[in-house]
Amino acid sequence: MRHRMTTLIGALALGLVAPLLASAQIPGVQIPSTGGISMPSLPQKTQLLDQAKQMVTDLTSMKSSGSLNPSQMSTVDKLLPKATSLNSELEKPQVEPSKLTQLAKELGDLQKQVTALKGMVK
Repeated sequence: MRHRMTTLIGALALGLVAPLLASAQIPGVQIPSTGGISMPSLPQKTQLLDQAKQMVTDLTSMKSSGSLNPSQMSTVDKLLPKATSLNSELEKPQVEPSKLTQLAKELGDLQKQVTALKGMVK
């Protein structure tokens, strides 16, 4: 009887936990919040890639515009390889969640610098 009870409890626990584990493995599937623990959402790779592509486009446009002073051109020359590298990382088919979080932070830092540069150019 005791063995049967242990088996039943184990089966019930597995039935409750298995869907959570399975959905955690499927990209794009979200578990509804229970209101207890709030987890930070991971940045979306496609959104980050779009932002990185736009940043490369903006920096390339600024560089070829001919309206930058030498200091600004130097800044663009420093930022453009970083933005291009970030873009290349985000274009990879698989990016680990921890790496995606790091790339999102780097993108945010670069965006601040590009925004400041744009403000000086206008």
